[in-house]
Amino acid sequence: MKMINRREYPELDALLWDTTAETIPAQDALRIYEQRWGFVNQAALQNHERELIKQLAKAAGGFLPAVA
Repeated sequence: MKMINRREYPELDALLWDTTAETIPAQDALRIYEQRWGFVNQAALQNHERELIKQLAKAAGGFLPAVA
């Protein structure tokens, strides 16, 4: 899987409060979204970040709450 630049995805960036890494593996990004979903401001999700979440979940067979 590819590396994800956290700065391109504002909600992911906010979820990564405990690391200074600029990029993270895609599988880690999915895990962070899943584990910290309650902290995601869904109203603030930009279309490209919604699409990233959908792609990550589809590729990994992961679960996420519905992303409207």
